[in-house]
Amino acid sequence: MIIYRKELLNLIYISFIIHSCNGQSRNNDNCEINFKKARELAYVDSVRQSALDSALYLANKCMQCSSIKKSVVDFKISLLVSMKKYEEGIDFIDSLKESDFTYGYKQNLLSKGLKALEYSDKKDTINRNKMYREISGDLEQYIRNKSIGENEFKEIYTDLFSIKENYLDSNQINSEVEALKNKYPDKKSFFDFFKK
Repeated sequence: MIIYRKELLNLIYISFIIHSCNGQSRNNDNCEINFKKARELAYVDSVRQSALDSALYLANKCMQCSSIKKSVVDFKISLLVSMKKYEEGIDFIDSLKESDFTYGYKQNLLSKGLKALEYSDKKDTINRNKMYREISGDLEQYIRNKSIGENEFKEIYTDLFSIKENYLDSNQINSEVEALKNKYPDKKSFFDFFKK
């Protein structure tokens, strides 16, 4: 009788594990399907507000899916920017953890970047440029203080120069590019990409 109970408990336990795994698999499938629908709505029908609202709704549903969360985070931020919902985007970004982003510096960059876009929409170039300078300083400090890999190196410098293009002229950018080519001689061709 005791052996029968153990076997029954083992069977119930195994059944529970199988059911849990199937449930997770179905949730991941639903996440993938919803995320695909959200992207289609946003990219195929990007001028219709109701399509963008539907895409945002689906993106919010997909935030619970850990397997695609970073992609959903990037998509949702892009969607909020295209909808010019900067304040909502800032609140969303600030509610996340640093680990929800591809690289550690992205959360700060995106939050302040949306603030700069908000200033830009209000035609407030003084505060916009002040914000862009602050972002650039943050990125340069991150580069100095962190050990970064090859892919992160390329991405952070691409982000840095895309920010600097908003408030520096071509001579200033070219001067910075030359200084970086001297500092990183093995990456000259990479930095040439940013010359104006």
